[in-house]
Amino acid sequence: MDFLLKMKHWQAFVIVLTGSFIGNFTVVDYPVLTTSLRVVGVVIFFAWGLRVAHLLYQLLPEKIDLNYNMFLINSFLWFASYVVVIVLSDGAGMTFHGLAALPGFYVFFAFLHFLIFPVRVLKSIEKNHKASISECIGDFFLVVFLPIGIWFLQPRINRATENRKAIDAA
Repeated sequence: MDFLLKMKHWQAFVIVLTGSFIGNFTVVDYPVLTTSLRVVGVVIFFAWGLRVAHLLYQLLPEKIDLNYNMFLINSFLWFASYVVVIVLSDGAGMTFHGLAALPGFYVFFAFLHFLIFPVRVLKSIEKNHKASISECIGDFFLVVFLPIGIWFLQPRINRATENRKAIDAA
């Protein structure tokens, strides 16, 4: 899976955009197919971020400590929550009120953590020290607007990978 760190920005764009399109299809009178397409689309759309974060984390210098386990837990939690809501509501979504909404706030935090972690790892590799959240805010918005943000992030991922491997080889 090392190819994710070497692919061109347009290749990553096509993969993420394909996931976005698949996730937005609605097949009239076939709610199971529609739900399945939405789940597959979200898997494709967000697999890029999950896999890139994992591969970049392996390139972090040993002196930099980011909480990778928390990232994995939050990634699984928000994804599982999303799938459960989509399946139970046949793709229509759900609304929670009162105390039932409290877990939703943590799921939202988990989703935000899922989005910022790959950017924080990338910025930490580039700066060769643990990047603060404030250093990552601009890049965070590139991940929020992912199909467009890939055009800017993927070349930086490629450079960071090449530089880190050159350092390790020396």
